[in-house]
Amino acid sequence: MRFYNATRFLFPHSYSLRVFAVCFASVHVPIIGFGLVEVALGEWQWSIFLPLLFATVLGTGVGIAGLHGLMAPLRLATRDLERLERGQLVQDVPEGGPDLAGKLLHAVARAARETVSRMDELRTEAGTDMLTGLLNRRGFEETVAAVLRGGGGGTVAILDGDRFKAVNDELGHAEGDRVLCGLAQRMVGNMRAGDVAGRWGGDEFVMFFPGLGETAANEIVRRIFDNVLRDPDARVGGEPVTFSWGVASMERRRGDTLETAMKLADERLYELKETRRAA
Repeated sequence: MRFYNATRFLFPHSYSLRVFAVCFASVHVPIIGFGLVEVALGEWQWSIFLPLLFATVLGTGVGIAGLHGLMAPLRLATRDLERLERGQLVQDVPEGGPDLAGKLLHAVARAARETVSRMDELRTEAGTDMLTGLLNRRGFEETVAAVLRGGGGGTVAILDGDRFKAVNDELGHAEGDRVLCGLAQRMVGNMRAGDVAGRWGGDEFVMFFPGLGETAANEIVRRIFDNVLRDPDARVGGEPVTFSWGVASMERRRGDTLETAMKLADERLYELKETRRAA
């Protein structure tokens, strides 16, 4: 580090030019020494000086070209590290040998892999409900939006827990969490491949069935309901804790949005709740 710091006055913003300058000066030591000797002797031997000058110039060119190539791993490593600092993804880091430059490239590649892995984890965490493992509201909206951007459609369903507040009040919040997780597991267990399930918030859940109409989607949700009714995760006042639901289709070609479909499904959900209360 002493020599590095001592030479910082040479091209302080370019390490490569500093290396080239030091090597350039080193290569010219012989011809400078020859010139000084010739001056001291008071004679000049052109037959020796000219070949030596040519060899020095040629060696300088070869040396600079070689150093430029050897500095490539440092330039690549520096560029990729700067990208990582800016939060950009780095891919295809070249592999090096067992030398210092190769170890540096290996370290950059490892840092890039760890950064990508951590970013994936953060994206997953940002879109996942920590209690149930389903998508959270943000994750659900982004997933459905991706389907709609592809020109697809389907049916959205809202599942709203019945008397979940009573579960928390009478059985405790730990039991309430267990009931929420139980419903989430039943939803996942009855979904098709490609269906989407999420926790909208509290005791409200959502599902999206790509390419499925309201009738078929309603049958799937009814199957989940029957499963809960047969084997409830909790009972309050001797009655099984279940849920109400509503479904609404959504087609991109009609200009439907998740917001409008959710509003219609919510209206149908409360219609079902009113019907049950009246009964």
